Amino acid sequence: MKNISINEQVRRYVNRWIFDCANRLITEEGMERKRAFAQAKKALHLMEKLGMGEARFEYLKANGELRKARGTLCHGISSVFDNYEFKNDRSDEGQREPGVIVYFDLDKEAFRSLHISNLIMS
Repeated sequence: MKNISINEQVRRYVNRWIFDCANRLITEEGMERKRAFAQAKKALHLMEKLGMGEARFEYLKANGELRKARGTLCHGISSVFDNYEFKNDRSDEGQREPGVIVYFDLDKEAFRSLHISNLIMS
């Protein structure tokens, strides 16, 4: 069996994630193929930005309202996030909905989520 580099492993994982995400958007949301892949790439870009620091992005809320958000998943950006006490009783753990991005909202100082199909700009 051929050994592959860590960079190649990461590239394959990222491509697989984009493919799986786009496929979900096509089958579950009825999204056109080209748009689904663009949306999946947008979501990946947002998650990368959230993991590196503060990200500014826009999405449609469930009620159709446009939401301009500032968020993070990176320590050192917000003391509220850094000191957030996660609940010990996580009965929903492992049951997160596919296609949903969870982030810490820097303006609301709380966790929020959005569906990938509702992401407008990352």
